[in-house]
Amino acid sequence: MKSICLTISLLFITLCSQAQNAPTIATKNPFPTISTLTSWASYNSQEKFNLDIRSLGFKFEEKSVETASTSYTYIRKVSVENINYTDRIVYRIANDNSASIISLVTASTDLVSFYTPQLANYKTGKCENEMSKDKKTTCTCYNNEKFSIDLCDERVKLTMGDGNNYFISVAKK
Repeated sequence: MKSICLTISLLFITLCSQAQNAPTIATKNPFPTISTLTSWASYNSQEKFNLDIRSLGFKFEEKSVETASTSYTYIRKVSVENINYTDRIVYRIANDNSASIISLVTASTDLVSFYTPQLANYKTGKCENEMSKDKKTTCTCYNNEKFSIDLCDERVKLTMGDGNNYFISVAKK
């Protein structure tokens, strides 16, 4: 009887300690690497992208059909240090499958610090995106023979103070 009680106690302690150490998507807040983003941009398949993005906690929100492309928007709600954020990722595919773009927007994590070291092997170029024309936004644009990547940090005036929105776009050439 003592061994059964001891076994149950040890099992309970083990389960409690694992539950405390288990990271959740809401607090760990993982983002795909540059390698993953470029792989996704190479898919030219929303079905394949859909499977991959859901594993990071994103849920499909809307499909927008335009003249030259179709875009699929996914969102996820995260909580970082008890502050709620919405991360948004858009997968845009040209209707002739000639190109695709992945765009990720968040305020929950500093994407500039996260992605800049991963872009060391890319050339820095002139930014010609709409965000780079805004005085409140700082953009660095990278490219290689296959991809153009724009990484931006936008200062946002909030009702309760200032904040930042981060944006990364990976476009297959």
